[in-house]
Amino acid sequence: MIDKFNSELLKLLNHPVNKYSSNFVLGLSGGVDSMVLLYLVKKVLDQNKLSNINIYPIIIDHNLRIESGVEAENVKKISQDLGFKTIIKKIKRQRPNGNIQEWARQNRRELLFESCCDLSANLFLAHHLDDQAETVFMRSSRNSGIDGLSGMKTMTFWNGIFILRPLLKFSKSEIVEYANNKNIKFYEDPSNYSLKYERVRIRKELNQLKNDKWKTISNDLFKFSINCNKLLNNINIVFENWLKQNILVDQCGVVRVNYESLKLLFKQSDLLCVSLFSKILLTVGGKSYPPKRKKVYEVIESLLICDLKKRTLGNVCINIKNDFIYFLREKRHLNYNFEINKNKKYFFDGRYIIISSVRGKLVSSENVNFNVVPINSPFYEFKKTINKTIPCLQTLEGKLLKPHLHIIDAKLKHHGNLKYDAFKLYLINRVLI
Repeated sequence: MIDKFNSELLKLLNHPVNKYSSNFVLGLSGGVDSMVLLYLVKKVLDQNKLSNINIYPIIIDHNLRIESGVEAENVKKISQDLGFKTIIKKIKRQRPNGNIQEWARQNRRELLFESCCDLSANLFLAHHLDDQAETVFMRSSRNSGIDGLSGMKTMTFWNGIFILRPLLKFSKSEIVEYANNKNIKFYEDPSNYSLKYERVRIRKELNQLKNDKWKTISNDLFKFSINCNKLLNNINIVFENWLKQNILVDQCGVVRVNYESLKLLFKQSDLLCVSLFSKILLTVGGKSYPPKRKKVYEVIESLLICDLKKRTLGNVCINIKNDFIYFLREKRHLNYNFEINKNKKYFFDGRYIIISSVRGKLVSSENVNFNVVPINSPFYEFKKTINKTIPCLQTLEGKLLKPHLHIIDAKLKHHGNLKYDAFKLYLINRVLI
């Protein structure tokens, strides 16, 4: 296993997106998957003498069980004994009455993202082949499209950082066997066996299919996800010229699409149109996940078939004007008034990476005496709406700084250009992924 993992990890570490940072956060739950990942990473770094790579294991204590604190401390000691500087972060928010796992997942992701920002790091997670099979199986039951059925990626862009999954090609049985052979201590969360959670029920259903009549179901679903991903990449390549000719993504966080071209695309392939619409909504609306496909389809149909001129969906106001469809961020669910420290990376509204060479706090551009939208912009007529959704920086001396706006795509091709000078906002363009 170590030779195969060595190859996978080195491939990820040598990827161009990691050229500008040698720091990596490792999400360490204490379960068998993340503990094996920790030991494997340690072995590869030592074996290849990669002293320039810094790994920071972060343990998230969900604070849901009495023993979780003790387990977190035990896991921390194991990690520190291996030579890693390890941090425990506790979720302090009050637990909800329902959907505990979703609450835990969201809070865990937020704390890991916070750690990545503080360290200017990318993120290692321990998802494996069986996790991928469960994800694809679950999404297929929800009638997901090709993008959903392609599952998790070995490398994924999320909130301005990259998530790396070096164990994705390894099965659970391989991981458990390695842990047993190497006497790696780990802790199992009892909730992983509770059938009140959807993921656990899916796992049980897959295991029954595997035992009864489809022994290779996990591997087959994994291969299916790879084929869907290849198909999606090929579609994106063919579709790229259409996007360049018919879609304008602006650094102010707004998008314009040619109405007639989109209408023709919808007639030719409503599936492709829904996928494109969803990516635009993510770029402009800033949510982590797009609205349900049915809702997206209904909105497209109302605009292109029923000739409605205005709709809202996913924090986005959609207007038809002068042969174009305009996508504008709504003025709601915007979190201003948080502190910005210099030379740190922040994420604003699910849309922008913020970096600044000066300290201050974010405030709305709505009531300041400058426009963030240039006068020659095709979106200038929407300047009042846009100003309400873009932050400026109020320095400690009370001076207001206008943001320098830029665009990066979700593959982060220009990752090296994220410079800590002035006050900059980088819009993450998700349309081309």
